[in-house]
Amino acid sequence: MLIKLDTKRLACPMPIIKLKKCLAQNSKQEVQILMELTDAGGLKDIPAFCQQQGLLYELVQQSPIIEFKIWRQALPKS
Repeated sequence: MLIKLDTKRLACPMPIIKLKKCLAQNSKQEVQILMELTDAGGLKDIPAFCQQQGLLYELVQQSPIIEFKIWRQALPKS
C-alpha cells in the first residue's frame, strides 16, 4: 500500500508526529509512505526516526520540496 503524506508547511516536530500517526493507523500491514515536507530539519529528523523505528527510507528529492520514501516490511506471521 502506498500512502502520500503531505506535511509541507509544518514545522518540527509535526512531520514526525504525522508520520507516527500514519504508521500506527497502518500497523498491521506492509506500508510505503511518500512523505513531502518543507522543514529542512526533516533532513536529519526523518532518517533518525526511521533508524530508531527500524524503518527503511530513501531521500527521493531535496529541493524545492523534500521527499522521503519510507517503508516497513511485513512482520513475519506467527
